[in-house]
Amino acid sequence: MAGALVITASPSVAATAPTSITVSGTDHYVGQTYTITVHCQVQSTVGIAVDVDPYSAAEPSDLLGGGPIAPASDLLATVQWTPTTAGTHTLEAYGCSSGVGWPNGRPPTATLPVDVMTAPASTGSVGEIPVVGSILSKLFG
Repeated sequence: MAGALVITASPSVAATAPTSITVSGTDHYVGQTYTITVHCQVQSTVGIAVDVDPYSAAEPSDLLGGGPIAPASDLLATVQWTPTTAGTHTLEAYGCSSGVGWPNGRPPTATLPVDVMTAPASTGSVGEIPVVGSILSKLFG
């Protein structure tokens, strides 16, 4: 499942909150790496905290990316995520310029549920055979 969830808020809050989260790919599998992008409305001075599943980070270093991430000049903050378990996970973003980008018990300002599946079994290919695989691939295409 891929997509973006757009969060709207009252005018006094909307200018400082992340507005959406997207994740690369269309199907998501355990052990594969994906890019999470948080789309902000204003430039952050403190960074954005990105967490997976409600309050799973016990301290800032447990956040995706190892701590709050500053958005680039295009107001996008990106971080890599490699799911380790199958199931539905919730990506959460906290803050843009709304203060410290760490949850501290605050609700997330944007969330996105992502379904993660067990990686499909490899059917194998001749190219995966060490040394001989590349030779066979060239001979038999």
